Amino acid sequence: MKFRNLIAVLAVSASVFSIVGAADAQSRNRVSVNQAGYANEVGGRQAGYRNQMIIDQYGQRQWVTVLQDGTGNGTTVYQEGVRNGALVDQYGNANSAVIGQNGRNLDAASVQTGYRNEAGIAQIGRNHTATTIQSGSYNTAGVIQVGNGQNATVRQSGRGNVTLVIQGEH
Repeated sequence: MKFRNLIAVLAVSASVFSIVGAADAQSRNRVSVNQAGYANEVGGRQAGYRNQMIIDQYGQRQWVTVLQDGTGNGTTVYQEGVRNGALVDQYGNANSAVIGQNGRNLDAASVQTGYRNEAGIAQIGRNHTATTIQSGSYNTAGVIQVGNGQNATVRQSGRGNVTLVIQGEH
């Protein structure tokens, strides 16, 4: 059942990625934010051209910060629950980050510097921490955590690295 929830979170994140809000006429950067609940916070900055951020939060006391500098970077964050947090920092071109979290006290961070790096983090449960740090080009990182109290950090530099971390209860 938990794995089906994880797949649903990723599917929603992927489908929401194609839906964006109003575009800035000069930079064509796009932002879409949907929130329900209370004490949820969103912060961000976009510099460059054709960057996108899509943020959906449902629950209480959650936060998201997205920083994008470059061209064609994309971020999707979906959070449901209580006290979840996400940070995405993208510097470069055509980087992509997707974070999906469902639970309580979940923290995720994705830092990307370079070209065409891809990162995905999916967490279900409580008290997880996941971080992906990518520099270079064409790197792919994925973290899936289910259950309680999992921690993962993925660091990639150079070109064409692929890493997948799956951990938790089954």
